[in-house]
Amino acid sequence: MMTRFLFHRVLLIVSSVFFCSIQARELRFVQAIWRHGDRAPGKLPYPNDQYNEDYWPRGWEQLTDLGAEQLEELGNFFRDRYVGKFINETFKTSEIYILSSESDRATASAQAFADGMFHLNQCSSNGGARKAPVPIHTTGTEDEDFLLKPTSTDCPEYDQYFTENASGLLNELATKYADLYTFLANVTGFGPGITTDNVADLSNVKREMAHNLTQPEWFNQTWPQYDGNTTLGIISEIDRQVRLNEFSSVNLHKFRGGFLLGDWLQRAKNVANKSQSNPSKMLLYSSHDGTLLSLLYSLKVADGEQIPYAAAVIMEIYEGDVDSFEVEISYRKNGELLPRIVPGCDQACPIDKFYNILQENAYFSLDKVLKTCKVRKNKSDDKRDNDKKKHDKHKNKKDSSEEDE
Repeated sequence: MMTRFLFHRVLLIVSSVFFCSIQARELRFVQAIWRHGDRAPGKLPYPNDQYNEDYWPRGWEQLTDLGAEQLEELGNFFRDRYVGKFINETFKTSEIYILSSESDRATASAQAFADGMFHLNQCSSNGGARKAPVPIHTTGTEDEDFLLKPTSTDCPEYDQYFTENASGLLNELATKYADLYTFLANVTGFGPGITTDNVADLSNVKREMAHNLTQPEWFNQTWPQYDGNTTLGIISEIDRQVRLNEFSSVNLHKFRGGFLLGDWLQRAKNVANKSQSNPSKMLLYSSHDGTLLSLLYSLKVADGEQIPYAAAVIMEIYEGDVDSFEVEISYRKNGELLPRIVPGCDQACPIDKFYNILQENAYFSLDKVLKTCKVRKNKSDDKRDNDKKKHDKHKNKKDSSEEDE
């Protein structure tokens, strides 16, 4: 009897210690980045396509109503996870900062996200007017946005490395699918000069299909020589390989995602040393598929798939006992939250360990990115300097010893 009593007493003590250790860990900061929602194509997917810009009420490249719904759903997910538990029920500028690329579809996505997160389409609690909009900030540039639209930037070193080391895939695909390319050259209007990039761009018809725009039957044609796959299925696979090939080595994905990774790593350090103040709890980025792809590759957690609309990469920073801080990375896509474990870490990874593993993939200053890319000096330098100052205003200062060399 005494033995059983002692066993239960020890079990109670152990359970209490375990429960307290769980309770002791507190969420301190969240930084997240998402891809915009469903959008119109940027142009006709192929010359013979009948669905011109008139079929898209907002015009080429613009967010659709479906895309707005997707981002509002993501905002609702953030509301359920954080609002009233970690951040205030109403938006507070001291807690949250939302930054978007200059692209219309990204800024509109951020607005839709904020509607979902703070239920802005509802009346205020005092029964008055509709809730005030949440401010959405932009990077101020589209062609030179190394933070949120890096795949559109000028980086001669990236271009040269890609040409010398990765462009061979384009020719390999053209050889492998020669029969398909010949067929597509005729039915699409591209003609005999059709390229692998042209074929990959044909996948944009899936944007039309999402809006019930009927496609030619040849998209459903099967190809026995290609394992019985359909034309659209093969096109989709070519598009996947071509897109991921842009980030297929450290040298490639660091050029594209290294600055964003450095931004996140440095902010995590700031949270750990308690110097992060503006915003104090959450920094949210609205961007593009290439931005998320380059970040996932730089984090060493890419899954070999393309980025769906409204997908999000989330970093949560927790404080445990004795000023110990841990980082957790999650990837939400298609409504499912998936943990992502950096090689060499557990799901909850101490910040110092996390930083040390990933710093080789990061750039910690825009100047370093420009120098490494060998960006040509021109009259836009003054504009770039102003954009850098705008970004740095919302980025805490760091010790120069932590900068990438």
